[in-house]
This record gives sequence, structure tokens and C-alpha cells, in this order.
Amino acid sequence: MESPTRYTHVRSRKRPWLAVALAVVVPGLGHIYLGHYKKGLFYLVAAGGLEFIGFDLDLTAIGAALGIPMGLGGFGLWAHGVYDAWKLAKLQERYYYTNP
Repeated sequence: MESPTRYTHVRSRKRPWLAVALAVVVPGLGHIYLGHYKKGLFYLVAAGGLEFIGFDLDLTAIGAALGIPMGLGGFGLWAHGVYDAWKLAKLQERYYYTNP
């Protein structure tokens, strides 16, 4: 588990439900809302890239030969991003209430 002392720069309370809602709408947006810009950009580029490559491969012989939707990688990364945004928001919320 990450140490709460890492978040000494937290200035305002961030709402976990809003971080999750933003992450559901756009991969990485929940992390950007929480102030984790690099991680948010990673989720945005990686999930978007995997979806784009997955859709492109689905239209080729490779996608047909594999028989599975190649976009599942992007979906899995998006789902993990939603969970991670919630986890980070809860950690920051805990720190906010213990060190106002």
C-alpha cells in the first residue's frame, strides 16, 4: 500500500465518485482530476491506442484468425484505470481527513 505522506501536496478534497465518473467517461481523466497527470496521460494514450490498434486488427486476417476481439486489451486497461482512480481518490480522501 502506498504511503499517505506521499500526498502532502493535496490542497482540496477530491471526491472519489467524481474521479470514478470521469475515469468511466474518458480513460485517465479521473487521474488527471486527482492531480496524477502522468498516470492519467498514460491511461488515456494506452487505452486509446489499444482500442485503435484492436479495431484495426479486427478488420484484418490476423483478427479473423485469432477469433477474439482485439479491443479487449483496451477495455481491460480502461477498467483497471477506473479502479485505480477510485483507489487513489480514497487514499487521498483518507489523508485529507487525517491531515486537514
